[in-house]
Amino acid sequence: MNKKLIAAFSVLQIAAIAFGAVGCGDDDPAKRGKVQLTLHAVINENNKDVMTQLVQKFNETNARYTVKLVPKTAGYSAQLGGMLKGSNPPNIVQIDDRYFKDYINEGYLTSLDEYFTDKKDENGTVVRAASTLDLTDIWQSAVDRLRYDPQTGYSGGSNPLYGLPAGVAPTMMAYNATALKSAGVNIISVEEADAAQQGYPAKGYFTTKDDKKYFNNRIPMSWEELVEISKLFTRSYTSSSPTTYGFFNEWWFSLGWSVGGDCLEWDESKNQYVMALGEETPNYLVTGENGAQVNGTSYAEGEILSYADKHYVAQVLAGSKTDEAVNKYKQDEVLYELPSIRDAFTLFLQMPQSKTNKVTDEKYGLAISPTPTIIGNKSKKDLLTSNEVAFVVDNYDTYNYGKSMSAQRKEWDLCPLYQYREFDAQGNLKEVNGTQIKGKEAGHLGSISYAIPEKSKSKDGSFEFIEFMAGPEAQKALMKTNFYVPNQKSIAYSEEYMSLTENYFPSNKQAILTMTACGSVGDWSYLEDGEWVNIWAKVLNSDVRNGSMTLNQFFEHECIAQTNEALKGYRAKKYNG
Repeated sequence: MNKKLIAAFSVLQIAAIAFGAVGCGDDDPAKRGKVQLTLHAVINENNKDVMTQLVQKFNETNARYTVKLVPKTAGYSAQLGGMLKGSNPPNIVQIDDRYFKDYINEGYLTSLDEYFTDKKDENGTVVRAASTLDLTDIWQSAVDRLRYDPQTGYSGGSNPLYGLPAGVAPTMMAYNATALKSAGVNIISVEEADAAQQGYPAKGYFTTKDDKKYFNNRIPMSWEELVEISKLFTRSYTSSSPTTYGFFNEWWFSLGWSVGGDCLEWDESKNQYVMALGEETPNYLVTGENGAQVNGTSYAEGEILSYADKHYVAQVLAGSKTDEAVNKYKQDEVLYELPSIRDAFTLFLQMPQSKTNKVTDEKYGLAISPTPTIIGNKSKKDLLTSNEVAFVVDNYDTYNYGKSMSAQRKEWDLCPLYQYREFDAQGNLKEVNGTQIKGKEAGHLGSISYAIPEKSKSKDGSFEFIEFMAGPEAQKALMKTNFYVPNQKSIAYSEEYMSLTENYFPSNKQAILTMTACGSVGDWSYLEDGEWVNIWAKVLNSDVRNGSMTLNQFFEHECIAQTNEALKGYRAKKYNG
């Protein structure tokens, strides 16, 4: 992504979920025997009222501490380094996960692990009880991205915990229901497990024999279905379309991740990370209930081989390595070939380019999405509201989408992002060795988190506050604002959350939960920072996506070599959990 798009993402993501605390009239906490904590956080007109109430609740009920806010604007966490390095940082800060690892590497943040075990004095008496916050009830990706060992560079697992999520913001795919209905598309909401029983195929978009069109907002569309419905809503294909284009998404993630590919991979031969969007080696889905053992790694049914292991398979098939088991797996389709990351990336680039424009030597553009030049300064929300597109993928922003569509008296809702899926001649999901041929459901999951500076002068009190803000009581209050998904899975799946309608909640909250459950970090948060992304994204989001540079030319461009050179300087290991 270029700087403009990254900045836009940062603003939208933080505005949606970076809830802070507001000063609550504590004129002199010392008179009441309390320690005042300073919080730096983003406050905006949307979250101010509910946050004021929550901080008042904390200040009134906590016997030892009170919180005062220093309001900050969206994106401020990028500039926190100098303040964290100083001798008198705030007690509590909010940090975008793209900066987390770098601040930890510099020793600026406090590990929170000690707060999840009892602290005892020399006599064995508990002087501080372990936190009651259930980390297993918080979305795993939201917690694991905050676990990091600066010595080894690894994230997730049992590595030290340096923050607690303020809330989570999944990628959302919104659609203009009014436009769909005006084009004669019937919208249904049927779970995949129930589709056959109700006489529907396991598809997100399909046309019946009598030419009736159906869109099922509970099942991910396949790549082919996405293209097909996008053509229906693109005027260059369908002159009567109520929208100019069918679809828009600025991120390649859902396509690439669905087949097990990525933009960053570890190259053993070079002993470093490399830019891998041009990787042509096929990915492999493991089929059959017995799974497979490849290159010393055990894979269960439905898993996709790692980067290293798919290359091992390629070497075996080319005859440079001998492994009869792998040859047999391939022959029996226990290793079922999926598209490469380059195939997925090619489709991503075909979508906005004109039908006469060569994306590669073999493939032309599809012209079902607007180019960056056509979009200009329009927001994604405006693209949907103004009938520029029928479907749009964005960061979680349902409140503002709902408000805008309501003002235009248009219906809208959400659906899960698309997924790689194959079908047989009868239109059913293809099965090989009893395994359905489909890739991962995937999208990025945004998260802003509370952290405690290493030089904070009141760490125990700071933890009590962030424990409260990340915990069930505060999350239940915050979820009603419709600016993010609650941390706790038990709350998110509760009837209380699912039945919310005020503040422009979409009807199909199941799509929200589906994308939250499968969400991962964006490439900008893989390593210590996202500067390595900026090197190639500038070229991608200008020349390539606008059609003035082919994909082959892009991978021959100096930006790829510059990216690989820059990657030599990173210490962190890629996290994409």
